[in-house]
Amino acid sequence: MTTRRKWAAVPGLAVIAIAATLLSAYSGAQAAQQAAAAPATQTESRDPAVIKAGMDTVAERGPWAYSAASSNVGNSPEQPINFPHPVHVQGAGMNCLYCHNTATKSPDPGLPAVETCMGCHQIVATQSPEIQKLAQYYSDSLPVPWNRIHRVPKYVQFPHQRHVNGGVACQTCHGQVQEMPRVFQYSSLNMGWCVNCHVENQVRYDCATCHY
Repeated sequence: MTTRRKWAAVPGLAVIAIAATLLSAYSGAQAAQQAAAAPATQTESRDPAVIKAGMDTVAERGPWAYSAASSNVGNSPEQPINFPHPVHVQGAGMNCLYCHNTATKSPDPGLPAVETCMGCHQIVATQSPEIQKLAQYYSDSLPVPWNRIHRVPKYVQFPHQRHVNGGVACQTCHGQVQEMPRVFQYSSLNMGWCVNCHVENQVRYDCATCHY
């Protein structure tokens, strides 16, 4: 008796399955028709500016890799104060570490405090318009809002202290800064550029070297 009841239920289950399949197909067809009939809300553009704007929007919205990508070769933003490296390095004989004094002990090379600059410029070139800007920041107890030039993605670690203490000269990555009236990005700072340097110098270049 039990066996007969089980077999009797099979046709009913088959009917239910067929009905569910047909309903799903009908719903999908309706959705497709509605999508086809709907007016287009966005048109494709081949304008590089439009494409770039779209890419930037996606990058800002998503948490993935290129949300904070490297800066570009030649990047040279205008600075709030014109700081001529040749005058300070070649003319005054200043070492990079005088201003970037954490480069040997920190991942970030650091920037000089306004007090450090004013240590000289309370006496030197006080009538210069650029120095007067500096003096105003000093008077207002504000740091100079320098615009960053070199940037690697947030998922990449570049510890300056390891490179500087390992004998890598600043110019290896930053170019001849001592000759730049206005600093610009000399190297690509992309992954291939870094890996090539590590290979040539026979140092670690596995993923965990930079991505940790």
